[in-house]
Amino acid sequence: MIKRFVLIAVFLLTSCGKQMVALDPFDASCPQVQIIRNDAYLTQYVKYKEAFQINLSGYEGYCHYEEGVGRYKAVIRPIFTIKRLRPSDETDVRFSYYTETVKGPPEYLGKKTYFANAKIGLNDREVIYKGSTASVYIPSVIADDYDVNLGLWISPEEKLYNQRTFDINYRYYDKE
Repeated sequence: MIKRFVLIAVFLLTSCGKQMVALDPFDASCPQVQIIRNDAYLTQYVKYKEAFQINLSGYEGYCHYEEGVGRYKAVIRPIFTIKRLRPSDETDVRFSYYTETVKGPPEYLGKKTYFANAKIGLNDREVIYKGSTASVYIPSVIADDYDVNLGLWISPEEKLYNQRTFDINYRYYDKE
């Protein structure tokens, strides 16, 4: 009985180890994920007041071969830091983020948008939120310049405001 359990455990570990590869910038089988700094932070307004600051602070991910489709896939889960800038009764923070490939074979190029609805407690000033996973198909042979860009979807008005304020770490909450 114990031998069977050990054999099953070894089989499961070896099968998972062959299919999933961590997203490592030095690993040739996975693309590099580039966080676009101009699209990595956003100050959101609620009722014409700066209410939340959303910062794309990192990601988790892995690559694997999807047998049903016969392609490699990168699975990326972005990590956001959300700060409450002013006291308010808002607890929902809605925003969008994207993955984009701009170089490589034409069938692998494109931009895909994902929607997020983060919750922040009434008394919380900052939370770490992990977005839903984004899947990006990747070519079987990756060129040196094949990257996956990751960023927040920002409206033109919000982008203009971001350019005026740069990448400021607001501390409004402490002043009120």
